[in-house]
Amino acid sequence: MENQLEPSTSVEQLVSFLQTFILEATNTVEKFIDSDFAQNAIEISEELGQSLADTIKGLKLLKSVASIPTKLYLHKFEKFCKGLIEIPLEKRQHFMEVLGHQRFNQESYFILNSINRVEEEEKIPFFVKLLDARIDGRIDGNEYRRLTILVDRTMYTDLVYLEHHITADPVALCTDSDFGLVASGLLVTAGNEWVGDFVNKHNPTDTGIRFNYTASAKKLAHILWGASCVDEPSNEGIITIQSITDEEISKMFEQAHTNNNMQEQQ
Repeated sequence: MENQLEPSTSVEQLVSFLQTFILEATNTVEKFIDSDFAQNAIEISEELGQSLADTIKGLKLLKSVASIPTKLYLHKFEKFCKGLIEIPLEKRQHFMEVLGHQRFNQESYFILNSINRVEEEEKIPFFVKLLDARIDGRIDGNEYRRLTILVDRTMYTDLVYLEHHITADPVALCTDSDFGLVASGLLVTAGNEWVGDFVNKHNPTDTGIRFNYTASAKKLAHILWGASCVDEPSNEGIITIQSITDEEISKMFEQAHTNNNMQEQQ
């Protein structure tokens, strides 16, 4: 957490805040987070309970004395906490019960570090959606971490691009987002497609190399956008090269030798 948090900000304190939000936060929290706590302290305590009220107060106090880098981090952290409201409270509470205290600490450190690393604030809601999928059991812990890391290192616009472009068919690299997804590991080489006369009128720079969306790309498209396609790549139009055994090579030479003899006899 060294990038944005100053020593006065306790990581354990943030873990405690996160735990309280997961266990107690409801739709009423957002209006209090965005309000002046000093004027609404009594109302907050009565409506949310003392534990959640203390958490909101502590978060506001941290922001009031924080340096600019820490304020930027806390702003992202606060956005993540508000996003948790989108996950039903009962689901969050059951997840915490199953997870246990020790494993929650491990998960929370990963979440806090992910928030710390991400440079585009627009991607914070994606972290919430991935956590929701983790809570639902649609992905396990390892896959949750893998997809979170992929979101962190992929540009927001490239993740948005997935919504309307995810496919099981091979694709050519035509846009900046295509190249960005290759760099992020969400598009991988599928093979070559025959390009007529080696020229594609729509894309003169087309080399014929085609790429497939990975399984992780397809899962991200489904979790983040509800977009889906067939899991197995179609490889439509891809030229594949198959190895030839020594026996097949011998047969080819034998056939060629036979053909030559027949031609000589004629």
